[in-house]
Amino acid sequence: MKVKVENIIDNKTFKGIATSYKPHKKYKKYITSHTKYLVHFEGQNIEIGQEVSIEQCRPISKRKRWVLRKEGV
Repeated sequence: MKVKVENIIDNKTFKGIATSYKPHKKYKKYITSHTKYLVHFEGQNIEIGQEVSIEQCRPISKRKRWVLRKEGV
């Protein structure tokens, strides 16, 4: 899954946002929806605004269940 880095929380966690476009059921106009993920990373250099790939993993903390797969996709 591709996400955009929104905020770097600490040296091992960042917040990523995935954007999707879905049609409204009644009006058929497209609506933008955003989903936020807390992602674990170690040893990689990332910057705010960069697009990266993430994958699901075992629970690392209460809300962190994703890990960085690739940088700069």
